[in-house]
Amino acid sequence: MNRNDVSPNIWYYGLAVLIIVIGFVAFAGSIYSGISDAQSGLLQMVAPGGADLFLREPGEYIIFYENNSYINGKFYSTSEQIPGLEILVREKTTGSDLATYPAKSSFTYSLGSRSGRSIMAFTALRAGIYQVNASYSGRAGPKVVLALGKGMVEGLFSSIMISLAALFGSIAIAAVITLVTYSRRKKALLRLEEEERLMRGIH
Repeated sequence: MNRNDVSPNIWYYGLAVLIIVIGFVAFAGSIYSGISDAQSGLLQMVAPGGADLFLREPGEYIIFYENNSYINGKFYSTSEQIPGLEILVREKTTGSDLATYPAKSSFTYSLGSRSGRSIMAFTALRAGIYQVNASYSGRAGPKVVLALGKGMVEGLFSSIMISLAALFGSIAIAAVITLVTYSRRKKALLRLEEEERLMRGIH
């Protein structure tokens, strides 16, 4: 047996590196997919103005201000702050006005041509059509894009956890392969060196 025949083969180190690369690709892909899915689920409207939006399920909905956005074939790029914008939400079926309040946690996102941050929230008691009206208080203001969605933060958190699991799982597997390969190759090389010493002694 020569050193090239030592088992496990040195290419197992390459396998470990490949697994880590796959883990990083899966991590990035899952994060990107999670953000894309979350953004595609957002309902958009232009403010000042109003829109009838169909909410598929009850629960808390977050209103985002998109300072960079794309809607109705037009790109919007506006200031990061929109002081004085008032948002009213009404359940169309009952005519009841819903209380709006500052979003419980600050959340921002950025992907491609869209970026935004959470500004307000409200709770819908049932699925249905809701009228969302936005206007500036006592003054004129620029046209901006608002987006509305439910469960975006939770969905992204789930995607991040899955991504981290894939990343650290790949690192752990690669570490095991590397350690086992190193240990077994070291033992095999020591046996080979011992065999070579014995062969030299015989001759």
